[in-house]
Amino acid sequence: MGLGLGSLFLATILVLNGLAILNEERFLRRIGWGYEENLQEPPSFKKQVINLLYAVRVLLRVPLLGLNVLTILVKLLMG
Repeated sequence: MGLGLGSLFLATILVLNGLAILNEERFLRRIGWGYEENLQEPPSFKKQVINLLYAVRVLLRVPLLGLNVLTILVKLLMG
């Protein structure tokens, strides 16, 4: 199994799923990476990562659901 576009697509979906399931209350706030507590911070790399995590959790929830269903159906049909 080589590294092709399909493998790259699956890896991207897996990473986005991993980012999307991080629970802010149980995990991110505990380590100081909560979205609302860092709104007042000056721009930094940490704040950009926090904003990226928030955007993935909020904006990509529905598209990720569709991509996951599509990926499962393709894997079931194609093998």
